[in-house]
Amino acid sequence: MKFTLISARRYYADMSWGGEDYVVLDRKGQLVGRIILHAQRPKDRRWLWAITAPKQPPSVHNQGYSATREHAMADFNAQWVALAIGLQYHP
Repeated sequence: MKFTLISARRYYADMSWGGEDYVVLDRKGQLVGRIILHAQRPKDRRWLWAITAPKQPPSVHNQGYSATREHAMADFNAQWVALAIGLQYHP
């Protein structure tokens, strides 16, 4: 699946957001998640990723922490694909 990251500041123009806060958009431009640099996490896994798409049921597996923004995007994508085929991805 192809996703696009956009700065939350740019996406939510009327609100104040941090510099390392991103929304994840699907191919149709719909908001399906977030990726955020989370300062209160251990240094080796500071990037929070979360699937927030309405069509995905809430689950503890639809979020996690990764070492880099790129890893967070890869983990987000892996969980999205796993959900599409009825599995759960555990990074």
